[in-house]
Amino acid sequence: MRDELMQFLIDFAWFHNIGLEIGAFGHSFRSYAIPASRLVIVNTNWQNKNEVPFSFSHELGHIMNGDTGIRYYDSGTINSKSEYHANEFGIKLLLRFCDEHDIHFTNPIKFCEHFGVPMKLDYIVAMLINENHMIGYVG
Repeated sequence: MRDELMQFLIDFAWFHNIGLEIGAFGHSFRSYAIPASRLVIVNTNWQNKNEVPFSFSHELGHIMNGDTGIRYYDSGTINSKSEYHANEFGIKLLLRFCDEHDIHFTNPIKFCEHFGVPMKLDYIVAMLINENHMIGYVG
């Protein structure tokens, strides 16, 4: 499943003309986005390997949201508006993957555990899951 998810994210990036560098860097090397260059660097060797797909989708969010500057992934960074929106975008992209693979979650904690989304973001997951159920669409 992880390989399918990573391929889904790679395909999303290529479809949207986002350059990628994916590699196994040091455990503390944070994935990051350079929106001006439409480039995302993904560390598959991140200290929390379960978080890699979310960090990837989060960085894609910075590009798609038109953020500026270099944006480094840090699971503790949720206080700025651009980080909130990148988190939201990343979660929506993971929900889209779920929809396309007929995977359904009603429990935000289970979703976070499954996709390596930091637990402090479960409120965003809950909001998006509820929003999708209200309109009859999961993902």
